Amino acid sequence: MSIGRNIYALRQEKGYTQLTLAEKLGVSVQAVSKWENDVCAPDVSLFPCLAELFGVSIDRLFGFRLGAEEEIQAIRVKADGFDSLEENIAFLLSSLEKYPNSPELKTDLAMSYLSAWRMGLGGVEKEEAREKCLRLCREVERSCGDRVQVDAALEIMSRVYRESGEYDRAQACLEKLSGEAYGMLVGGTAEILRRRGDHAALERYGAREILSLWGTLYRMLSNLSESLSAKGEKERALAFAQAGESMLSLFDGGCPDFFAFRKLMAAERCASLRMDLGDRAGCLEDLRRVLSADELIRSAAGAGSHHIADRDPLFFSGLREDPQALEEWAPEFLFAPVFEKYKAFFGDDEEFQALLKETEKIGNSDNRGA
Repeated sequence: MSIGRNIYALRQEKGYTQLTLAEKLGVSVQAVSKWENDVCAPDVSLFPCLAELFGVSIDRLFGFRLGAEEEIQAIRVKADGFDSLEENIAFLLSSLEKYPNSPELKTDLAMSYLSAWRMGLGGVEKEEAREKCLRLCREVERSCGDRVQVDAALEIMSRVYRESGEYDRAQACLEKLSGEAYGMLVGGTAEILRRRGDHAALERYGAREILSLWGTLYRMLSNLSESLSAKGEKERALAFAQAGESMLSLFDGGCPDFFAFRKLMAAERCASLRMDLGDRAGCLEDLRRVLSADELIRSAAGAGSHHIADRDPLFFSGLREDPQALEEWAPEFLFAPVFEKYKAFFGDDEEFQALLKETEKIGNSDNRGA
C-alpha cells in the first residue's frame, strides 16, 4: 500500500476529515489531498507528527511493510492449511488484529467468508458472512494502492453479486478491474450473460473473446519461441513452437482447414528448429506436415466465403453480423525456396528427395489468394 493510501485509511479509522488533519498538522487541505492521491508525499519532518496523531508507529504509517512481508505470507500459508473453515476464519481474524491494514489478509478473509456464505459453514450465519465479505472487499478497494489486491477484491464482490442475481452490480465491479485482470472481466461477463439467460449475447461475446484470447496466446507463444531461438535455447524454442502449432487445431471440429496457412508456416517453423537441433527424423516429419497443409490451403482458397463465421459456424457463428471479424485467407505458397535451405542438412537422404518431388507435383504457380 502506498503511503498516501495508508494516510487515507488511517485518517478514516480516526474519523478525521481532510480539513481536521490539515489543521492539526498546520498544512493546507490541498496538501492532504495530494498526499492521499499519491501526487506527492509529506515532508519527512511530518512523519513523526502523523504517526503520533494516528497513534501508530512510523512503520505502520508506511503500511506495515517494513519487516512484515514475510510474516504476512507465513500467515496466509498457515491459514490455507486449516481443514476447518471456522478455524481458518478465526485465525485470519486474529491475524488482522496485528496487521489491520493488510489487503492480502483482508482479501483472504473475504474469500473465506464467501465460502461460508455459499456453504453455510464457518460458524457464521449466511447473510452475516455475505456482508462481512463485501465489507472487507470495499475496504480494500477504497484504501489499497495495490492493483492486484484491488482487482481480487472487485472480483470477489462480483462473484457475490452475480450469485445473488444482482447482475448490474456484478458487472459494475468487473468494469472497475485493471487491464491486468482482463481474464476476470471476460470470464465474469460471460457468467453474467449465462445467468441472465441471454444466450444470443453470450454467443456473440464468447465468439469475439475466444478469438481475441486465442490470438493473444498464439502470438505470445510465437514470440517466445523466436526469442528463445535467438538466445540459442533451441529445445525450449521448439517446445513453444509446438504449443503454438497445436493451438491452430483447437477449432478443427468446426472447420478442419481453418487457419490453414498458419498451420503450414507453424510446421515449417518446427522443421527449422529441428534442423538446428540436428534432429533429421523430426525435421522430416515436420516437413511432411508442411506438404500436407497444402491440401488445407487449397480447400480454404476454394471456400465460398472467407468470413470466419461462414468458414467455422460451429465456434464463430456469433460473429456473423460483425463485418470486422477475421477473414481466413490462403495466399500462394512457394515450396521451392523454403525447401532449399534443408538440402544441405539432408544431402541425398531418400525420404527428403521424395518430398522434393512432391513439391514439384504440387506446382508453385497456383493462385491460392482469397
